Amino acid sequence: MKRLSAPDIPGNFVRYNAPLAPYATWGVGGVAETLFTPRDESELVTAVKWARDNRTDFYILGGGSNVLISDDVISVPVVLMTGISGIGYREDKDDILLDCMAGTNMKDVLSLTVKNGWSGLEMAAGIPGSVGGAVAGNAGTSQGFIGSSVDRVVIVDADGTVSERMGHDMGWDYRKCGCFSDSRRVALSVTFRMRRSSPEDVADAMRTAMQGRSGQPVASRTAGCVFRNPIGDSAGRMLDVSGCKGMSVGGARVSDAHANFIENVGGCSACDIMSLAMSCRKKVMDSFGTLLTFEVKMLGLSD
Repeated sequence: MKRLSAPDIPGNFVRYNAPLAPYATWGVGGVAETLFTPRDESELVTAVKWARDNRTDFYILGGGSNVLISDDVISVPVVLMTGISGIGYREDKDDILLDCMAGTNMKDVLSLTVKNGWSGLEMAAGIPGSVGGAVAGNAGTSQGFIGSSVDRVVIVDADGTVSERMGHDMGWDYRKCGCFSDSRRVALSVTFRMRRSSPEDVADAMRTAMQGRSGQPVASRTAGCVFRNPIGDSAGRMLDVSGCKGMSVGGARVSDAHANFIENVGGCSACDIMSLAMSCRKKVMDSFGTLLTFEVKMLGLSD
């Protein structure tokens, strides 16, 4: 692949040989040969168009949860979305339209909805990461999925075209959004349709949602659930029954609180996490005859 150099890209939103571990909730990862750090629509469009013109793929990195980044040098350009953040809102009759830039932290969005008593995202309580990542992965819990509250999404397409797509036309499915099956398509902003409620009721609903996640580790470095739930069963239960809790490789350890979480307990590498995850996957296959599918995305790795 052609190596990028300063003359190749206009503007000052690109870094070279940039460590990626600080941007990942697992705290592991190598360096990106090229890291785009766009701060607005124009810079994001420039990065996407550059990839098209140079016939290369790119990785999108949001809040750094739900991703395992290779320890090696990442030669494919990485686009870090955290600089494209911000929240606004509009009234639409009895509803509130909450406009969120894709790099906005979900915690900030949820805090605002509680403060103002806006209902519609309570099921997302405790879900880490960025708005764009949550929408691209249709994040959710047993109580619902984030796609159900999406009114519309502004998208940067592979050719740099900016367009708007309505929420009902996004192709929602379990832990994925069909609209983003093209890896060169990027969310720029998301509008959620919220209902008026009260801060007390929204806070209560979020506490209820969090109770359903009470068994998950919150004080350790994880990236969320490692594997998707098979149809009709729970990956966490299958991993637990298979004896995975407490297993470890190097600085990676399966959580005692929830077997579908791998913790960085110190000195961990992506190789440790991947090796441990594959061992857990094999134990479930041996016990149940089921091949678990990764829920975490791989950046520079394959499963």
